[in-house]
Amino acid sequence: MDFLAQQLLWGAVLPASITLTVLVASWRAWRRDGVSTHWGTPLALSLGYLFAHWRIVGLPLRFPPVDSNEWLFAVAIALGFWGVIEHFACRQSLLGEAGRAVLAVTISWLVLRPLMGTLWQGMSAYIWWLLLALGWWLWWSLQARIASSIPGLPAPLVLSMVAGGGGFVLLWSNSSSLSQLSGAVAAVAGATVPLVLWRREGNIGAGGVAFIAGLLGFIWVNAIAFVPVPVWRIAMLAVASLTPCVALLPALKQKPGWNIVVMCAIATAILLSAVMVPTYRAYVASAGAYGY
Repeated sequence: MDFLAQQLLWGAVLPASITLTVLVASWRAWRRDGVSTHWGTPLALSLGYLFAHWRIVGLPLRFPPVDSNEWLFAVAIALGFWGVIEHFACRQSLLGEAGRAVLAVTISWLVLRPLMGTLWQGMSAYIWWLLLALGWWLWWSLQARIASSIPGLPAPLVLSMVAGGGGFVLLWSNSSSLSQLSGAVAAVAGATVPLVLWRREGNIGAGGVAFIAGLLGFIWVNAIAFVPVPVWRIAMLAVASLTPCVALLPALKQKPGWNIVVMCAIATAILLSAVMVPTYRAYVASAGAYGY
């Protein structure tokens, strides 16, 4: 088996299979009419991602972790349990907002501390920390609101597309490990799509979005701080993830659900192309400059 096939197997196919198997085996809610979500969703997503993380970059050697990639493993565990909390507290939006804010600020501080006093000096260190935490929290909260306002296929499909496209952006921005981990998020998010297709009233719920958006946002924080990936590239990925909002337009509220899904997918693909194409061109140009 060649290297690319191994990466696809360990980083995408098997993680998605683990997530889907756990959901199908334990998610009895999918077999009952009128039940749209289940508290086990974030745990199933977490298990799939943790397997991929183990195979891609290995397990953390100590706690607290000393490497930003190792922090992703610990944060994925925390977000799996946080997703369960959000599932049961989904009607308490203020609690969700506050919890996400605490997580974003605290985790960002723990992970970004090595940069303070070295790469970032003085007050700029605290500005970077707060801005990255604020951006993560805002985008995470927007995804939670989208998922609650627009149930069904758009949210998991678009998040999977953005995580997958973002993986290429990270790869061409010289971060192979974050690229593969973003691909793992795309795989486990995509594993929920068949279930949502199976049950038209299906929804990955607040808990599922809490895990997917929380972890993907944290990958982007790492990408900006440690690679570093230009902020505009991450901002474009964040904008591409907001395409399900077209379903809220008055002119589209009466359209069939499939029309909205197709429109979201097309709009997401266009926005992803707008960041992927120039990123790839810059990557090729830089490789040519160094004679690769």
